[in-house]
Amino acid sequence: MYSFRIITLEDIKEINYFSEFPGNQASWLSDWYNTFNSRNDNDFGSHKKPYIIAAYQGSKLVAIVPLMKLSRTYFKIFKLQFVEFLGQQWSGMGYDILEIGKLKDSFAKELVRWMKRNISYHFMFFKYLPKTSLLRNRFKFYRYAGALYLKPLAYKSYEDFTLNVYARKFREDLRRTVRRIKKDGYEMSVEQKLLNQESLKLIREISASKTEDGKGNLYESKVKEEFHMKMYENMQSQVIFIKFNGKAVAYGTFIDYNEQRIGIDAAFDRKYRKYGVGIHCIDQVIRSSFRDEKQKLSFGVGMDTYKFQFTNCIEEFYMCFDFKLRPAALLALPYFKYRLLKTNKQVQDLMDKLLPNKPAQVQKSSDDKKNIVLAGEKKLQHSS
Repeated sequence: MYSFRIITLEDIKEINYFSEFPGNQASWLSDWYNTFNSRNDNDFGSHKKPYIIAAYQGSKLVAIVPLMKLSRTYFKIFKLQFVEFLGQQWSGMGYDILEIGKLKDSFAKELVRWMKRNISYHFMFFKYLPKTSLLRNRFKFYRYAGALYLKPLAYKSYEDFTLNVYARKFREDLRRTVRRIKKDGYEMSVEQKLLNQESLKLIREISASKTEDGKGNLYESKVKEEFHMKMYENMQSQVIFIKFNGKAVAYGTFIDYNEQRIGIDAAFDRKYRKYGVGIHCIDQVIRSSFRDEKQKLSFGVGMDTYKFQFTNCIEEFYMCFDFKLRPAALLALPYFKYRLLKTNKQVQDLMDKLLPNKPAQVQKSSDDKKNIVLAGEKKLQHSS
């Protein structure tokens, strides 16, 4: 039998624990809550309250579950309360129960039983879960996300990697665009440096051109930029620039965590689209991972088509849900179940489309328990 109690965000800073996911670090959790606590909408939720659950076996601390309770309004009528992982609402990087000691298979059932007795809510949604999560002993898992990655140490060299993974046409595209760059009078250079205010200024300028393709510019939101800057300050963070005659035309930012290089943000100046500066930048991030002998490189948020040019390895991450027998929850249940099943199918269909002939190379287990992922649908919870 386990016992549970609520602790604070300050308490968790005093506990020595390790997480495979950077988003479960004490500083990350605190920064996320302090940054987005005042952000009230149906994505981030309103009336946020941290519920950091500490689990004990006797007097021994064996697990931490960093959760948050929040409210959302649907159909302009239903105000529903949710319990979710703290941080999964935006910039999620994977979540799970933080195991400090060995947990029994019954842990998830006892945890949920305690939550139902001690926390008032309508729905419980856990997103970005690895397949190996103990929560699978309590819930049915649904596909929610895909995470692309490669393992540099599995190859003899960068050159060996490109011969085995890059398609012949893609290798030729890289060479062809280099020839075009030189022909048009540009000298391409690569710069890798720590993130600072100077590099952030260049990043903002390049990212602004995303809007030409109808994509969102992260730096238009001061609160999101603020959180990213805190993340960069707390983590080992760097940026790679592609420069033409000394002018930055593309960038890729990343953090290093637990022997892994994790892509965070990337963009290219749309004026230089024909030169393939975006793919050259990602290729340089890959080269850097080989030089620095990283065990793993994650390609960042998303299952965008272009990323499949660089790797055919993808992990699946999942979500699960539960609800209380309350009138509002029962009325909203068909809507959420429909969205959940739709997301599950969309993720699977997208993976089948992008990797139709390579099922053996799709890594569907989450053995590494770490990745940055993208929800198959932008958000399961939308206002109507």
